[in-house]
Amino acid sequence: MPRKITIDDIAKSLGVSKTLVSLVLNDKADQHGISIETQKKVKEKIRELNYKPDVLARGFRTGKTNTIGLIVSDISNRFYARIARSIEDLAWGHGYTVIISSTDEDVTKEKEQIRQLRDRKLDGLIISTSQDNPEFFDKLVNAGFPHVLIDRTFKDMLSPNVSVDNFGGARMAARHLLHQGIKRIAVVAITPDHISTISDRIKGFQSALAEEGAQVPEDWIIRTPFGEMDKTIKEKLLHFYQDGNMPEAIFSLNNNLTAACMQNLRNLSIDIPRQVSIIGFDDVSFFSFTRPSISVIAQPIERISEVAFDLLMRQIEGNNITEAEKTVKLPVDIIIRESSLKPRSI
Repeated sequence: MPRKITIDDIAKSLGVSKTLVSLVLNDKADQHGISIETQKKVKEKIRELNYKPDVLARGFRTGKTNTIGLIVSDISNRFYARIARSIEDLAWGHGYTVIISSTDEDVTKEKEQIRQLRDRKLDGLIISTSQDNPEFFDKLVNAGFPHVLIDRTFKDMLSPNVSVDNFGGARMAARHLLHQGIKRIAVVAITPDHISTISDRIKGFQSALAEEGAQVPEDWIIRTPFGEMDKTIKEKLLHFYQDGNMPEAIFSLNNNLTAACMQNLRNLSIDIPRQVSIIGFDDVSFFSFTRPSISVIAQPIERISEVAFDLLMRQIEGNNITEAEKTVKLPVDIIIRESSLKPRSI
């Protein structure tokens, strides 16, 4: 294995000091009076020797690595995959790279990932948390560590945060079904219940139903642990089917849950939407061309990414974020497709 080229090698080959080479590498040559001709020679030698700087070591020296982290519950979830791609594009355009981690809804794993990424001197983090209170993140704020919470948030938190109107979006879904005369509705949610997106969507949906004198019975709220979605949904829908007590409609709280509901209803030969309608939270590309196409509450993914990245960069660059700017809640939209039509008798 060839020996790694160092700053010392470049300095010796040019007959200059390591300090001079370091100043050129860190874009500080002009302010220290190093001539353009000397800077050019150093840069040419760097290319000639194919020198690759040690980013971690450089971060320890300068306090900046031009690297940020993105921590989410599950990068295979298409919502988070699209968030990751958007943030990665934004970061690349600003000279940053992104390290992405999945927590699997495991709070201990999440805290350890944050600790490890901080130890690697990342400049900041964007996090979709699984924790049940803001205490851990309040400590990051007090330590001056740049970070932004996305998607999942807390009441009375100190951290900059970006979310959507989950409560209002769920009300849209409920009203859409109610306006078609549908009142016997099951809700499919992921656990733990303390996650703000889940609790706000359930509360919003229930509030719209209550206005029409309807409700979702507790045993019709299907709560599934992470990693057991298909198993839990399969068992619950089979139970409804065998009892001859299928709901008229299902409201699923994320795109993976929606896909699992569609698949398991088809496995039971349930006609969608004639026997059971479906509307889900989160849109993904294939929902528009499945048969039936799937109605959704759509989140503004690119805008979530843009706002979160801007809040993070402002912290990294030492700019002030006012209290009014700290919390951003973005609107959602409803897209009506074939899956949420009123069920009709066969």
